[in-house]
Amino acid sequence: MNFKDVFDHLLSFIDKYDGVVLSYIAHFCFAIIIFFLGRTIARFISKQLKRVLTIRNVDPTVVKFVSTLAYYAIIIITLVAVLGQLGVQTASIVAVIGAAGLAIGLALQGSLSNFAAGVILIIFRPFRVGETVIINNQKGIIDSIQIFSTTIITPTNEMVVIPNGQVVSANIINFSRLPERRLDLVVNVGYDANIQQVYQVLRLAVSQTNNILTRKEPTIRLDVLDASSMNFSVLVWTLNENYGAVKSELLENIKNRLTENNINIPYPTMDVNVNTNQ
Repeated sequence: MNFKDVFDHLLSFIDKYDGVVLSYIAHFCFAIIIFFLGRTIARFISKQLKRVLTIRNVDPTVVKFVSTLAYYAIIIITLVAVLGQLGVQTASIVAVIGAAGLAIGLALQGSLSNFAAGVILIIFRPFRVGETVIINNQKGIIDSIQIFSTTIITPTNEMVVIPNGQVVSANIINFSRLPERRLDLVVNVGYDANIQQVYQVLRLAVSQTNNILTRKEPTIRLDVLDASSMNFSVLVWTLNENYGAVKSELLENIKNRLTENNINIPYPTMDVNVNTNQ
């Protein structure tokens, strides 16, 4: 067979299957376009997620995890679309991916629950790093918010790691979110004290305490007539960052002013009778 015969056979093959060949070429080109388009979209969404989460002051570890997860999720969808464009039956591939996802989900049920809770914490942000909270009766400062757990540093400098699933389902008390906070004190005095004099002394103690907000009138009232004392409530407002200092100073002023005015503060006593006749 000479060169002319080979060329004639090649032309005959092209004439016979030119539609199929062009169709394969077109599908291949579309597959390449889909792949690069999907990769571009994945990069764009990952970048935007990273930017938004960074603006919201989300923990850098969480930012990297979420943006990477979004990127590879879109890449997987893109690869399935590319295989479908090339003529591969993707139904079985999707079924395998779904079955694998279900198996992984069942095996990591607790971890996925904590992951979902971590996403909720990132979106709704009931607390931020550096805020003082009580979670599950555990008080401390938020040190970090991870995908699967939240870390708290207690006042005694102990690190407590709480799974995010427990955080979301627990009652959360956030002491730092609002700028102002009310300080509530109960002052017990003896029944021999003059009520009006007690009011004057407590008002004086409040007026001598620094960093109490004057635009919110302090409240001083007699609340309870107890078995051994009259219980007065002293309610004042201060900025959140001054709460501890104001409490300490106000307690000191109240004690000093009561002592100066000879107002008795009841305390438990015990009578001991010694029998010397034996």
